[in-house]
Amino acid sequence: MPPFSDSSGNYNSDALKQSLGELLGLARGLLADQELSDSEIEFLHQWLEDRYSMTSSFPGNVIYNRIKEVLADGVVTEDEREHLVETLNMLVEGRLEELTDQVDLTELWFDEVGLIEFHDARFCLTGNFVYGPREICKMAIEERGGIVSPTVSNEQQFLVVGGMGVDEWRSGGLGAEIEAALKLKGQGVPLKIIPEDAWVTQLEDSSE
Repeated sequence: MPPFSDSSGNYNSDALKQSLGELLGLARGLLADQELSDSEIEFLHQWLEDRYSMTSSFPGNVIYNRIKEVLADGVVTEDEREHLVETLNMLVEGRLEELTDQVDLTELWFDEVGLIEFHDARFCLTGNFVYGPREICKMAIEERGGIVSPTVSNEQQFLVVGGMGVDEWRSGGLGAEIEAALKLKGQGVPLKIIPEDAWVTQLEDSSE
């Protein structure tokens, strides 16, 4: 069950707001100068590590795991630093209500998904991902034996929707890939549309 779901499997927007609120407050402080120093990244890592509820709930769990990856080799590259700044900015700049609205809007698209066998499974990615830049997400799938295509087709088994959303969602429209996926599903293609948090959980489980 996704981290912000109730016993019926429905998203709990109040829990989402409460969890994001504390993280957003910290992010605003860290991004006051629109930069993240190594010490600030280390501080955010430790802050998340000390709060289990944050690291076990989306998007805190994804940010936490991303920071762990960034710090793993002891060197923070400029690309990694810029992506962390971009990710936190997307959370900070008035996104709390938008993220909550996005959950309400998209919950009807998402399919229940059991264990994903990544080997030879075919994926398409759409939207902006908290996990990392699109290329990082693609590599995570390919490292587990999966195949990533740039567009949806009847060969795909999974369309993964990035947790940061896209502009069309906020205006009530559908992204092109989601539209294509829904049409294929209507034709009987066994394609599943899954949210980023469910996909990340599967990535973590496949690494154990």
